[in-house]
Amino acid sequence: MDALFRRAAAASSTDERDSCLHDIDAALDGAVAPADRARLLMCRTTVRSNQWQTREVLEDAVAAMELFEEADEPGSALEAASLGAGFASRLGELSLAAELATKCILGAGSLRDDRLLSEVANRLGIFCYSLLDYDRAVEQHTIALEAAQRCGNTWKVLRQLHNIADVLLVAMRQERASGEGDGRYDRYGADRLAEAAKAVERMVAEGDAEAQRQMGVQRLQAELLVEQGHAEEALELLHATAGEAGAIVWAAGQSALALVEARCLRALGRPAEAVAAATRASELAEPSDEHHETMLILDELVAAEREAGDLEGALADALELKRRMWAVHRSQTAQLVEQVWARAALEYERRALEAQTAAAIRSAEEDALTRIGNRRLLERVLAEVASGNPPLALLMADIDHFKLINDTFGHEVGDHVLRALGRVLATDARSGQSVVRYGGEEFVFALPSVELDAARDFAERIRLKVSSYPWEELESRLGVTISIGVSCGPAANWRSVLASADRALYLAKQRGRNRVEVAGRAVKRTA
Repeated sequence: MDALFRRAAAASSTDERDSCLHDIDAALDGAVAPADRARLLMCRTTVRSNQWQTREVLEDAVAAMELFEEADEPGSALEAASLGAGFASRLGELSLAAELATKCILGAGSLRDDRLLSEVANRLGIFCYSLLDYDRAVEQHTIALEAAQRCGNTWKVLRQLHNIADVLLVAMRQERASGEGDGRYDRYGADRLAEAAKAVERMVAEGDAEAQRQMGVQRLQAELLVEQGHAEEALELLHATAGEAGAIVWAAGQSALALVEARCLRALGRPAEAVAAATRASELAEPSDEHHETMLILDELVAAEREAGDLEGALADALELKRRMWAVHRSQTAQLVEQVWARAALEYERRALEAQTAAAIRSAEEDALTRIGNRRLLERVLAEVASGNPPLALLMADIDHFKLINDTFGHEVGDHVLRALGRVLATDARSGQSVVRYGGEEFVFALPSVELDAARDFAERIRLKVSSYPWEELESRLGVTISIGVSCGPAANWRSVLASADRALYLAKQRGRNRVEVAGRAVKRTA
């Protein structure tokens, strides 16, 4: 497999690439393990990308990502996803590109492998470039450049320098073409031009002749010369490049050279020849389905035809450019709308699930009769409070003679008493405090960070409030009082504190009811 990867990277002629593809397909037929199949697919993307088979590269990258995920190789899956994001954006597959790019952005922060980081950031740069966010594209390519430098990989360093210069040059042309005035660069454009020139100078200084040829350094040099007002020198450089042995044979490189040639010829006042060069660039780019590049070429073709006086041809190509732009816009808008509805559906599901979960928690931790918390809620709250271990006061209250109330007035009145008492007690619970029905006619107050004396005073207020409540509105002869036991201690020992409060409650019952007892000492009942 390593030999196939080396062949895929080195293949430069059409015959070499076709032979390599044949061998990769044969290897895929015999591969069973998901990781092996994924690596072969990534190998095939290398060859297909050089043949400008954009859609096929996208399909292979997505398939490789899924296989790497199946094989539990997240780093390799991220690399495949980044490749898919770059090519999906070139094809105008907005939803897929956004999904894959998001996955890469989220995963890139945890990458410690500079080789992998260089690849992922590079392809995120391509994603941004295809969607016309040139500044962010330069940021990503710069990240990729720094990672490649740390790896000591000269080839990848040259590739990132190439991408940075290419993006900066495209950004300048687009801004100047869409702006007002005489078309000259502003200070920001001049800075970009200088930055692009530095990147190209580094490529010349650090790359050998073969690397420069494969990277298309001469094309970038020609573009710089055109932008600097030296179209004649740029054209001479292009002609010299075309005459060199081993000149660029892949379609994308030939198309890029033809497009620069068209700009040179138009700048030199030779519009008819510029039309021929731009037409050649368009024909070479046509099989790629790359909307961004094709529209840049059509834009140049229209400008050349207008200057050549071919208004009919310019109109036809302008309409074709508009048709393509509208097709891309319509496709991306439809994807965006679909994505909005899909996300809304997911949000509905998430909210419904949250509501169901909240309802289940409430149901599990809520007393059905009184609608206040139950023992399960108390135990959860106390366990959470215990982690900080503040002082904790617990009050255990019990309705006096509740069996007699049920026997005298009936269980329906008894239920009304429990519900009313739950409401009365709940109104006194402040933020961070809890009151629950502990079982039967017993209620518990949990008061974190409350000392014993304050808890005793709180219990006395509760006792008085219950005894003065208008119970006669439920039943003319009805009166209800409660007894309360109070205890305080470290929250981490809440079970012991609760047991002490229970013993204090028992003491309050023994000493006549309708009173407050504090664990370890008695409190006189207030009239």
